[in-house]
Amino acid sequence: MTAYAERIRTLRDESGKSVKDMCDLLGMSDMGYFDLELHDDELPTVPSLSQVRRLAAALGVTVAALLSEDEFAAPEHHIKYEELVECTENHMRQSGLTQEQLEDQIGWSLDAFFAGEQKMFDTYNLEFLKALCAEVGIFWLEAVP
Repeated sequence: MTAYAERIRTLRDESGKSVKDMCDLLGMSDMGYFDLELHDDELPTVPSLSQVRRLAAALGVTVAALLSEDEFAAPEHHIKYEELVECTENHMRQSGLTQEQLEDQIGWSLDAFFAGEQKMFDTYNLEFLKALCAEVGIFWLEAVP
């Protein structure tokens, strides 16, 4: 398992930012932020993709570097939101799936995903992105914001 909590705590210490600074930047309560530094399962499940992006920026790393086993590796290719939508639509067409059927397979509603990039970033977390990418055959780190 990736040591997200330790990485976040170490990067915050190195950045000189306080917990309060981070809470303000992310729009989180102090307890919510502390959970990010204490529990590895919090980063993939709690903050929105927008918050993850702000977290990485505040810590001075890319999102891919924050999430990667190899802390400073980045995928060779980055998939933009529009490409992810196109891949998802192509997957549904080729598989003969309706949106509802795909939602059942990944366990997430796709309404906010198809509503626009900012809506997606504000609504979903990393677990959503992992589930969607796994279904449509994309390496999820290539699709992080």
